[in-house]
Amino acid sequence: MHNSDLILHPVRLRIMTEVAGKQLTARQIAEALPDVPQATLYRHLKILLEGSMLEVVAETPVNGALERTYQVVRGEDRLTASDLARLSLEEHLRYFSVFAATLIDDFAEYVRRADPSQLADDGMSYNRAVIYLSDAERAALHSALINLISQYISLPPSPERKRFTLASVIIPEGKKTP
Repeated sequence: MHNSDLILHPVRLRIMTEVAGKQLTARQIAEALPDVPQATLYRHLKILLEGSMLEVVAETPVNGALERTYQVVRGEDRLTASDLARLSLEEHLRYFSVFAATLIDDFAEYVRRADPSQLADDGMSYNRAVIYLSDAERAALHSALINLISQYISLPPSPERKRFTLASVIIPEGKKTP
């Protein structure tokens, strides 16, 4: 199974997103993903472990069982250039559809429970911008975004922190602009 197949399954994408930059137990992951049945969660954790996308970093005895703490294997939270190169155009469309559908589901869940008068105060936003970059500038932007996000991704939940989903998509237009 390609790393892309492992990451871009809807439930596994949510697990990988949840664990990214953190060390979490299955119980903590289940609390963050309450709509995922426990058996489904454990099945996908097993698939991610067997695919070397997640690793167990601790095992703690709890009530006669071992509670495992998971983290993303370093470098396995993103598709590599070689992963992307192996995909057919149809696979890219399918994987992007899974990615987009996951975002739509998350957004729909938020909107269903939100107070319409509080959307801006909640910090909800969605934007689209067209920018012109050389290959070097695009690479620098990507690197700067990764560095910026990495400063915040490992912050643990706390009473003063609200949970946010941050997603980005860069779509090249494919034609040169004069």
